[in-house]
Amino acid sequence: MAGTVSGLLRRRGDGMDIAPHPRVPGFYSLKAGNVTGRLPDPFFGLEDATEPPPGDLARLFQPLDEGAVPVASFSDYNCPYCRAVSRLLQSEASSGGIDITWHELPLLGPGSVEGARAALAARLQGRYLAMHTRLMSSRFQPNAAYLREISSELGLDADRLLSDMYGASVQNALAESAGLAQLFGIHGTPALVVGRVLVLGNLRQSDLRALVAREAQSPARG
Repeated sequence: MAGTVSGLLRRRGDGMDIAPHPRVPGFYSLKAGNVTGRLPDPFFGLEDATEPPPGDLARLFQPLDEGAVPVASFSDYNCPYCRAVSRLLQSEASSGGIDITWHELPLLGPGSVEGARAALAARLQGRYLAMHTRLMSSRFQPNAAYLREISSELGLDADRLLSDMYGASVQNALAESAGLAQLFGIHGTPALVVGRVLVLGNLRQSDLRALVAREAQSPARG
């Protein structure tokens, strides 16, 4: 995808070139930088997914920290741009200005799906962010030996992780995020929803901060 957020942010006097989202009332969109992947069948590999229903806006953000701008992140562990955006988000979250909800959106094949399953299974043991950070730092190897190795490294119960990866909770979480991606028209990663603004593609720290400041002071609401 051509272009960068920086150029778009400078195009208008108010600092933002944001258009109403064509599919989701009350939300807006801003095209950004490079993405990987194209959105396939949103239920790829999720044949047993049932509840909760996908595409539910109430599931976009987790309960918020008071005063923080909500950010929903959609990423794939085989997406190189996602690695940079993930580091950026975690750095910005450390200041308390944003509250991140992490959504797994594995678009780049079976290995991506397995990585997403592993991260969500780690969440059931309270170690999602540790697993997410670990998988973003190196290429995921979709085999049990590798998962046992990183489970030991992160203090996880490996047997439980391997079992939970294919359980209903993980299936439903993947289907839920895929449904939200379909609702917003997210066809690649990374993608963010910052407050009420969808940003598709990688972006710079200064641009993320500009969006967060905008949403904190005057949320883009319909």
